[in-house]
Amino acid sequence: MWLLSSLPFGVKYASEQSFVGALGKFFAPILSPSGFGFWQAAVALIFGLLAKETVVGTMGTLFGGEDKLSIALPHLFSPLSAYAFMVMSLLYIPCIATIGVVYKETNSLKWTAFSVFYSLFIGWISATLIYQIGSIL
Repeated sequence: MWLLSSLPFGVKYASEQSFVGALGKFFAPILSPSGFGFWQAAVALIFGLLAKETVVGTMGTLFGGEDKLSIALPHLFSPLSAYAFMVMSLLYIPCIATIGVVYKETNSLKWTAFSVFYSLFIGWISATLIYQIGSIL
């Protein structure tokens, strides 16, 4: 995360202009129907592939620390979108180590890719349904 947040040279660390910001902006529209279509949420979920516990740490880094995180999150998340984000982060791909175990157990790239895309879809559709139905009610 440090490297992607620091490049290209001359940009503010972990800013929207950094490589990590560009990566987040690319994936943010996909997350928009789920209620958290801002680039920081996308980056946090991407780095959550390394380990689920890094989702909150990544957000803290992107917002400049724990004190700034507690100020920024209420402006970006509604209670409903925060719940949808929590569901997404709990249901999407467990972590890179789990993907490796799936590959080792199945000895198949096809089944490994299926499990990755299936869990991504389950997480995304669950979060989207929660947010969209909750928005109606």
